[in-house]
Amino acid sequence: MAQEHISALKDMALCRGLSRAELEAVAAIVEMKEIAAGSELFREDEPGDGLYLVAAGEIEVVKRSPAGEHSLAKLGPGGILGEMSLVTSDVRSATGRALAQTTVLHLPVRKFRALQESGSTAALRITAAIAEVLARRLAATNRMVLELTGGLRPPGGRSPLKTQDLREMHRAMQVWSF
Repeated sequence: MAQEHISALKDMALCRGLSRAELEAVAAIVEMKEIAAGSELFREDEPGDGLYLVAAGEIEVVKRSPAGEHSLAKLGPGGILGEMSLVTSDVRSATGRALAQTTVLHLPVRKFRALQESGSTAALRITAAIAEVLARRLAATNRMVLELTGGLRPPGGRSPLKTQDLREMHRAMQVWSF
């Protein structure tokens, strides 16, 4: 089973910089899970239990709102989701649902933290890769917010969003990246 995990991990962007020994250390703690089409991998507002790497299939990330569910992303093989649970102890901010039969590798937070505490270079490299993923997502969010200040009308035909409104939203959400 460990060899199967290593084969899947080495193709993931999160693990590309790992040596064979580091891949083996991570492979020893990941858990392979099969998710049936339509089933939830995790649910918004539940405690985060770790990071997921999509090995096969497709996961849709959705966010609930008073108006219903909104699709945030669709992630196929190589996709990373749930990474915030390795960084914070916050609850899940969205729901992950399989669009097709999907195989994921689950990196449990408790096992990852133990790996970090042991001084593992694999944990250090994965932490750096997670930081890169988060920085790229934050930069994309900033670009989208700035595009909205260009006069695009929000859904429903309301008046254009004002730059000050977006600054206040960003400040409240603490999502500016510099």
